[in-house]
Amino acid sequence: MHRDHVPAVPPSFHLLASSPVCMNQGMIQLYPGAPAPDASAPADVHIFTVQGHPEFHKAITDEIVAARSATGLFSEEMVKDYRERAEWRHDGVDVVGKAIWNILRAARG
Repeated sequence: MHRDHVPAVPPSFHLLASSPVCMNQGMIQLYPGAPAPDASAPADVHIFTVQGHPEFHKAITDEIVAARSATGLFSEEMVKDYRERAEWRHDGVDVVGKAIWNILRAARG
């Protein structure tokens, strides 16, 4: 979907997820003195980023794919790939959305 990307994990950030299409799907930077990411808590997160749009659901994505296909921005191969994967489970609201809420609730003041 995106035509931009972050090609490398910046110093002091920790990679959360990657895929063959996008190396940096998400990353965090912890507050100074926080434990390692595998032992940290939501309150330890200073910056949280994701490449995708966890708020997007199938209806939104269908519209984007149709519009970009109609203008030739997406090839038939890309549209076919999307259609094959459109019903797959994704980590949008159920995973990423909950992580965002947990971080916001625990934010240091």
